[in-house]
Order: sequence, then structure tokens, then C-alpha cells
Amino acid sequence: MANATRNIIGANTTNQGLPLNRGLETITTFDLATNVPMQFSETVVMRLSATSSASNDYLANYMHTSQFAINSGAVLASGSIYNNNFAPRYSQFIAPLDCYIKNLNGFINTAGGGGCKGEQTFTISVWSKPTTIGTASTVMTLLFSQDFVFGASNNSNALAIDGTTDSKIGNKLYKISAQEGVIVSIKRAGEPCANIQATFTMIFETIDNQAETQSMAFTSLMTDEKSTLCQTLSDPDSKYRKSREGVGSNLETKTLKE
Repeated sequence: MANATRNIIGANTTNQGLPLNRGLETITTFDLATNVPMQFSETVVMRLSATSSASNDYLANYMHTSQFAINSGAVLASGSIYNNNFAPRYSQFIAPLDCYIKNLNGFINTAGGGGCKGEQTFTISVWSKPTTIGTASTVMTLLFSQDFVFGASNNSNALAIDGTTDSKIGNKLYKISAQEGVIVSIKRAGEPCANIQATFTMIFETIDNQAETQSMAFTSLMTDEKSTLCQTLSDPDSKYRKSREGVGSNLETKTLKE
């Protein structure tokens, strides 16, 4: 019960219950942030083999998710309807809440491109797609797209995957609704030659959250019984003992009951 009566807004007392601090009560305030937007991150590791020769978009292999070896059967287009299995099979992220892509960055490079005769061009795209229970197909929405051009024998060169190249990144109007899948695809243009490796991270931030602050206040006592000014006690127990430099080490903090 003694611990239950200790309180941050109480007064310092001795073990016998005699008050040490009496007098002016001072209000101490601080701001508490509430309803702050949440963030999530997802890192995508991808490899496109030179044997993936079609010019269609390739999706992650659900058996080996870093291997983008599944031919989507199309050059994907925003607003078009595709198979309902895309999100459960090929998505890299399922949105827990309404959100948008706040930031995206990473790197891409080629391997086995030493024998390539000309430039190698690739496009990485990020899409959102809802899933319905059953078999109905749903619309895909493009959230990000960037082209990459590698010169011949360009194996050691790394190019930046840069979200600032696409104005849709950081734009809350491109909302990913809760339970929608975020799907990454890659396609090549021209004759197949080099393998591609890429790693990038997406930062998602929730929508419809507004940061708010609430002003919190508590009282503390400023004078002792001899009317001398003493330190404001935001933590009466520990700070009072420290300020006394060991004097009064047997003091406790209790709530006065008058």
C-alpha cells in the first residue's frame, strides 16, 4: 500500500510522514504526441536471368522470391485487369493499413554482360493490386517505374534505383488500400544478354493519420517549510535525493492525505 500512495504529483515526506516540502505548487507541462503516422519498410532483392528472354514483365518466383522468373504474359499496364492470383503469389508487401510509398531507393547492376554487343535496357516497376475472395480479376495501379540502360561490358557499374525520378513516390494520392498487395516487376528491352541483380528498399507511411499533441500537466512543490526556494521536482523521489547529494537518503515520496 505504501508504494501505491507514491505519486509523481505528491510531496516529499520522511518515513514518519512529516512533510519536508510545503508551499507554492508549480505546474510543469510537456507535450505528448498522439495519432502519429506509422511507417513500414520492405527490401526487395531481385535477379533476372538472361534466359528470361521475353519482353514481358517478369514477376517474383513464389518458390524463390528473389528470382524474377515468372513471365506475367504481358507488358503490364496501369488500369488493366490481371489474374486474381497476382497478389498472393507475387506480391512483396501486403498493406496492413491505408498507406503510400514515401521513399524508395537502391541499386541495380549487370552480371555476365561482358559479351553483350550493345546496350542492355531494363525497367523496374512497382504496382498495387487488390485481391478478391474467389476468382474475379482486379485492376493493377502503377506506383513507380524507372528505366535503366547499361552499356556493353558494363558488369561492374551500379546504377541508382531512385524514387525521386517518379513523382508518384511520396504522393499520398497514390494510395495503397489496406490488404492490397504491392507487386514488383522487371522487363528488358532488346536482345537478352546480361543477368540483372538489384536490391532496393521501399518505405511505406500510413494515410489518414494526423499527428496531434496533447498538453500534459502535473504539479510540483517549490518551497520547503523554511520558505527557501528548492529545485522543481518532476521526479520527487530520485531527483530530490540526487539534489541533496546523499543528504536525506531515507526520504520517500508519498501523497499527502489531509
